[in-house]
Amino acid sequence: MPGPGPASRLQEGRDAGSALGANGLAAAAFLNTLAAGCTGLLGWLFVEQKRDGHPTTLGSASGAVAGLVAITPSCGSVSLLGALVIGLAAGVVCSYAVGWKFRLNYDDSLDVVGVHLVGGVIGTLLIGVFAVESMTGGTEGLLYGGGLAQLGKQLVAVVAVGTYAFVVTYGIARLIDRTLGLRAGEEQEHTGLDLTVHAETAYDHGVLGHGAPVSASVVPSAQKVKPQA
Repeated sequence: MPGPGPASRLQEGRDAGSALGANGLAAAAFLNTLAAGCTGLLGWLFVEQKRDGHPTTLGSASGAVAGLVAITPSCGSVSLLGALVIGLAAGVVCSYAVGWKFRLNYDDSLDVVGVHLVGGVIGTLLIGVFAVESMTGGTEGLLYGGGLAQLGKQLVAVVAVGTYAFVVTYGIARLIDRTLGLRAGEEQEHTGLDLTVHAETAYDHGVLGHGAPVSASVVPSAQKVKPQA
């Protein structure tokens, strides 16, 4: 099965490079990353097919990313079978998790919470389930006779890192909000940040006069003004 694309190639290289050598561990991490990206893609598409009646290209890309995110913390600790399961789990769970923002009403336009947070937690926790001695040099997960000890350590790591990241990010966000301003205003969001912040008009299809670009505040709908030849 081919890899999910250029993003997978970069991820594979980074994960394999974490071994700090051209050795068996690097090769295994490379293969695990590729496998998890593929099963993450399949898991997301399976959910879309079951839930929506059809898969999408956006879903395939999102699923691949979810699998790659999940395998990053675990690629050097699990076998190929574990990587396949971790990628699949991430693709399925993250496909549902992206909908949390609508239920809980938080701002996550890039689905960082639904894909990166949830996928990262899945991959970190499942080290405690799928870790194998041949990869770790001693530690084994729950399914390989290691008991619950490693799973408990992974849970502590998730809570500790998550708390630290939240506190530091919140502090930085508050500082930016008090100085430069954290987010654009409502009118700027409706008009589009391409126009109001970046001064980019490549995707603005409304025109007036002799081809001058029109902002959404002048013409609410591009359909009201037909582009001139």
